[in-house]
Amino acid sequence: MKPLNKLIKSKIIDIKNKLTGIHAEPHQVAMGYAFGIFLAASPFIGFKVFIAIAISFIFKWNKVAAIIGVFHINLITAPVFYGFSFLVGKTVLGSDVSFDFSGPISIKTLYEIVSSNSIVFLSLLTGGIVLGLPMAIAAYFFSISLIHHKTYLKPNAL
Repeated sequence: MKPLNKLIKSKIIDIKNKLTGIHAEPHQVAMGYAFGIFLAASPFIGFKVFIAIAISFIFKWNKVAAIIGVFHINLITAPVFYGFSFLVGKTVLGSDVSFDFSGPISIKTLYEIVSSNSIVFLSLLTGGIVLGLPMAIAAYFFSISLIHHKTYLKPNAL
């Protein structure tokens, strides 16, 4: 297994390569990526890509970059992220809602929890907004920096 710092460096290089490979205006790419990151924090499981494409189309942001951003939250990172997002949203809303898993964690289980209780969904949505906004802002500046410096960065420079 790779040490954590090498894993992070390889992920940054991977993102850099994907974003700099997009032939579009840097601002459009960075906005698409930032919106994808923001949307990744939302509880709209199964609809995020479609939402990313539609909103990016409307605002003329880069759709590919938005999809890249959406996929940062995946089956591996989702349980930890959504758990934290739920706690943040629950705290902001002042809710005392809770739930427990009676079986194995799956997409179906998560969907049933979110769809059966509106306060759980609102907690996830609120937490997603609270966490997603600063993540999107950071993603914009991170990606615009990578795109503007693509000619100066070498794969081993990070």
